Amino acid sequence: GGMMSQCGNIYAYLADGGTLTPLEALNMFGCMCLHSRAAELRSKGIPIHCELIDVGGKRVGMYSIPDKFAHG
Repeated sequence: GGMMSQCGNIYAYLADGGTLTPLEALNMFGCMCLHSRAAELRSKGIPIHCELIDVGGKRVGMYSIPDKFAHG
């Protein structure tokens, strides 16, 4: 699988109501740069939401897709 499948996997996971931090994206999808994948999805018109959260004293982005845009 190339980059698009990784992007697709991330989209499917988020669209299903999941949330992802960069570490989770790395563990689950082998995605080294979640920020870039999110930007790619946004460029396709998908409204990726990024919320800054504290994880072990570090600020990380937690990515999600707002409910009204997720399918289902």
